[in-house]
Amino acid sequence: MRIGGGSAGGRRVGGRGRRRGEAGFRPTSSRVRLAIFSMLGPGGLGGLSVLDLYAGTGAMGLEALSRGADSAEFVELNERRCREITKAADELGFGDRSTVRKGRCERVTKTLTKRFDIVFIDPPYADDPFAEVIGNLDQADVLNPGATIFAEHSARTELESRYGRIERTDSRKYGDTAVSTYRLVSTE
Repeated sequence: MRIGGGSAGGRRVGGRGRRRGEAGFRPTSSRVRLAIFSMLGPGGLGGLSVLDLYAGTGAMGLEALSRGADSAEFVELNERRCREITKAADELGFGDRSTVRKGRCERVTKTLTKRFDIVFIDPPYADDPFAEVIGNLDQADVLNPGATIFAEHSARTELESRYGRIERTDSRKYGDTAVSTYRLVSTE
């Protein structure tokens, strides 16, 4: 898998593919990654903090760092994948701006204290943890005003239009993949 743009554009990331015991591992396709980063607009990600949940190869968070994000926190259950994300971040020169946490996203999102501007959620398609994970982000109050959540899921799965104070603003399909975009609704 290659970084699509920014300072590390064209460089390879992780990408050893699925191994025994990793059912459901499905890296985000380059087409979907490009679409998501296009939705963020041409202004870049400078000054923004990113949370990459169900990180897998870490491609989404690493791409965000390459495109100027100030920091990225990765959450991944698979220990080997965590080591690979850490190694990739170091090799790309992003080690000082990256934090990798091993754990279940459903649990980790209850304990976050740092605030985020962009959140990527990409669980295995057979899972549907969106209500719990997005609810945890809302209850933990870790989203900055204007924060955007990109939820990647099967095109056959319909997500809710709202989770607490977080409302869907868009949903697009790319073959078997759908990306639903959410924003924190202003409470003022």
